[in-house]
Amino acid sequence: MESISAELGYRAEQLLYRYAVAVDAGDLGALRALITDDVTIEQNGKADIGSEEFIGVYRAFGESPAEFSRHLISNVRVAAASKGKVSVEAYFEATVCAPGSNQRLYGKYADVFVEREGELLIERKGISVERILDLQVNEVEYQPY
Repeated sequence: MESISAELGYRAEQLLYRYAVAVDAGDLGALRALITDDVTIEQNGKADIGSEEFIGVYRAFGESPAEFSRHLISNVRVAAASKGKVSVEAYFEATVCAPGSNQRLYGKYADVFVEREGELLIERKGISVERILDLQVNEVEYQPY
């Protein structure tokens, strides 16, 4: 297996984190800046190709009843793929809250990032949701100590 530089590994990890922040913020412009025009998004075996299809997934999420989401990413592994590309795998945990419904999703990412004009971009976003937990709904406000 071909090794990658620490700098490339860092850049790949940062791209993954910028993706999560953009998803949680519902920032479609920021998401668009992170992807190639021919990006593939695969969710539990269903694949769509193209930037509009990719953005459409997150537009639909933004238009859903969800009021809050927070993605946590861990166990990031970056490896060389074909020329100019890296394979990025990670675990994720996403908490999504909507009126009367709180859920926590657990899953894995299996992505391919590509270098284009000095910018690392998402060429393939693979999302596999492995478990969904329904959480108790509480409407309490945090009280500082």
